Amino acid sequence: MLHDDIQKLLGISFPTGVDGLTWKLLKSNNSDINMHDALRADTHAKLSQALDLLRACFKPIIIERGKRNIIIDIINSSTDSSKYKRLDFHGFFVMVLQKDDEFTCVATVRIHGQKLAEMPLVATIFKYRGQGMCRILLHELIKMLSKWQVQRLVLPSVSDQLEFWQSVFGFSKMSTVEKLEILGFPLLVFRGTTICQKILSNTMFGMEIEEVSQEPSRFNPKDYLKDRLGPGTKRNFRNLNYKLRSEVEVIRKDKKIMLEDREKI
Repeated sequence: MLHDDIQKLLGISFPTGVDGLTWKLLKSNNSDINMHDALRADTHAKLSQALDLLRACFKPIIIERGKRNIIIDIINSSTDSSKYKRLDFHGFFVMVLQKDDEFTCVATVRIHGQKLAEMPLVATIFKYRGQGMCRILLHELIKMLSKWQVQRLVLPSVSDQLEFWQSVFGFSKMSTVEKLEILGFPLLVFRGTTICQKILSNTMFGMEIEEVSQEPSRFNPKDYLKDRLGPGTKRNFRNLNYKLRSEVEVIRKDKKIMLEDREKI
């Protein structure tokens, strides 16, 4: 059901309530043999534009002992497991906020059913920062997720942005019990970040967490994982590093586009 709903929204521009700003969802269509060539080319061009924005704001996120920037794989919703068995990029789509023909803010999102959604990367282009672009995009994303009754939105935060996510957008640090609840999902979490969440709906899920947390002396993480996730469950948090670029770095590289990366989308 969720998959079908997302497919119906792809590539369509929706108003935000702010004059001149629209949002849309994009998803790589490389594997869709039924898609018209013109639509495929248009999606490819827009994903390249989103990639440029993310690459301007984030330093390359490199797989250990590898040379590939995984931002490309996230944008591409890569399903190639032969090279990166530890990582799973399948199911990502890109949400963009657009002013005329320019993307002002971009987020990578993956929905894991009604249990949760993750947003590992979100960035606003420098000249539009401080103008509420991220707030508008997040508002539209939360409206969409709430409509589908997704329970929570999860993201990794670097230390100097933690207060921003908490005070401005109402996110909170995840407790140990809450982290254990999501160990069965292939989330992208980066070394040195704090896992934060925003609860989107009141559900039995939240009641279960409260009941467990009220009895810390009786709580055994190993037994809890075995009961909830089953034997053989492996930790899915990824030890990857990411760093934000400074504005000086962006200005220096503004005219230097890495064509070899763009060609891989």
